[in-house]
Amino acid sequence: MIRGPERIALTGANGVGKSTLLRLVNGDLDPAGGEIRRADGRIAYLSQRLDLLDLDRTVAENFTAYAPNLPDAKRMNLLARFLFRGARVNLPVGVLSGGERLRATLACVLCAEPAPQLLLLDEPTNNLDLVSVAQLESALSAYQGAFVVVSHDERFLAEIGVQRWLRLADGQLREISAPERG
Repeated sequence: MIRGPERIALTGANGVGKSTLLRLVNGDLDPAGGEIRRADGRIAYLSQRLDLLDLDRTVAENFTAYAPNLPDAKRMNLLARFLFRGARVNLPVGVLSGGERLRATLACVLCAEPAPQLLLLDEPTNNLDLVSVAQLESALSAYQGAFVVVSHDERFLAEIGVQRWLRLADGQLREISAPERG
């Protein structure tokens, strides 16, 4: 159960099903047993593949699709906060580096109309440089909704203010205290 704007870390060894659990919560998969209940509200899932945006469209075109009612000046100002300035906003998403693609995806998702109430992030710091990790930390720290993040990066989890820890092991999901996360 997720209540309010909780910040949750989902931990566990590689291959135990953390990504599958996020896909179940998002509604991409149906459970083999039991049930998943979702409240009304928007969920945004950022997979490890960063495949949410249209690779052939520019950063600005993707952003416009997510926030169509924002004035152009505000749209460009918001993109600049995610380090897309000048000609960079007109690059196709498909030519961006992994860090740039993550920043573009975050800009689109966090500024979407309506904004998501729950973010599901699957290993968001994989293959990111330090500048991109810092930008991600800043964006998530400012985010007002709830999120569940899969990450093995304990420093990153501390920086984004994780308050609750869940561990998936042996087919069981259980709440743990922070020292057990290892």
